[in-house]
Amino acid sequence: MQVNDISCFRLLTALLHLIPITLSGDVKWRQELYEPNYKFYHNLSTLEREIRKLSQSYNDYIHLSETFVSRNEASQLVLSLKNFTQNSRTKSTLSSPKSKVLLSFGEHAREFFPVESALFLLRNITEGISSPTESIQYKYSRYILSNLDLYLIVIANPDGRQYVERTRNYCWRGTSTGVDLDRNFDWNFGGKGSSSDPLDEEYRGLSVNSEPECSPYLSLTEQQFDAFVSFHSGIRQVYVPFADSISAESKRVPINSAAQLELARLLAESTLQPFRFGIGYALTGYPADGTIFDYMHGVRNIPFSLTIELWGDGDSREKQCFDLFNPPSEQLQSALEDVMPIYETLFTFLIEWEGRKKHQYYHSLEQPDFGLPKGYIVPVLAVSVLLLAIFHRHLPSSLGFRGYQRRRVVSLRSLSSTFAVTSGVKIT
Repeated sequence: MQVNDISCFRLLTALLHLIPITLSGDVKWRQELYEPNYKFYHNLSTLEREIRKLSQSYNDYIHLSETFVSRNEASQLVLSLKNFTQNSRTKSTLSSPKSKVLLSFGEHAREFFPVESALFLLRNITEGISSPTESIQYKYSRYILSNLDLYLIVIANPDGRQYVERTRNYCWRGTSTGVDLDRNFDWNFGGKGSSSDPLDEEYRGLSVNSEPECSPYLSLTEQQFDAFVSFHSGIRQVYVPFADSISAESKRVPINSAAQLELARLLAESTLQPFRFGIGYALTGYPADGTIFDYMHGVRNIPFSLTIELWGDGDSREKQCFDLFNPPSEQLQSALEDVMPIYETLFTFLIEWEGRKKHQYYHSLEQPDFGLPKGYIVPVLAVSVLLLAIFHRHLPSSLGFRGYQRRRVVSLRSLSSTFAVTSGVKIT
């Protein structure tokens, strides 16, 4: 390749990152059956205003990071929710571990509904804090904030969302450069379940994590998280890793697939609307390479990593774009209320799971194989030897101590290890 050819190629590549792509096949503009009414939905500016208002009003519980921004320097509205006053008064101890949970919304620009559900969730939690202390709402909000550290990426792709609002092209999925964030991560990146074509809706980008919007995912998960959930819309389904083409061909599943599928089942059964659940590649019927939830489980080793499609009936000839991914404006409120049990079930499951981990940990510290707390071992042994000596001296020789064959006692710890091996579930 000549020098001039290389220069032209570099110029074309740069332009692809500066000019929104509007000609891609299934993301081009369509005549919609209905569009969002912003008296019900929030546009990007009102969404940011509402999030900032909540973080200021409840600064003892919500922290808004100003670190994470898009290519065009729009905030991704990354929040951490915890009881900051409690954390400042008390040191973190083994007696009060919390599950760390990362929730992701707005990866695909055309999916308004998951972002609305993030705001609805935040309002429910904060309104609970403001409720009377004897109310169920107050007790539940305190329960969540006292037992979980929640992190929310409220709008992962603000540039794409801004493009949708400006052009009213509600089929647009990617970032301002057309990259699908959910194909841009380092889990079988470049596989056939993505595209190298900048005009394709599954365009994976020029390289792994090429998009600045990947930053909060990479930065936050340098710490160990217990759960990651990526929220989408278009159908009602709950996916467990993996979704990539290599896993589909080899039938690979997570080592803790039974535990993850159990959580997926509980989530799928928590609402009045029917949800399907299963391993990603089996449920979709097509591979998806470079997804965030596969990366979080396969690379970051997060025990529970799911993708949840919150709303929709799937694609059909009658569907356009906005109606495929989002309910009509007048039905938005009821649709948001319908999916709230998913969050409640998720949080309750993780709190109870953390409690079981804590119980197992303390049991392993305090219960040796023969069932006594370690602090009692030496005194009990000493007394036993003394008693044996006394009684052996006074008993007839025919009844004297001859020893006995020790009976093997199996501890709960060894039982749980055996269960983990035989069931294929690794307790992490």
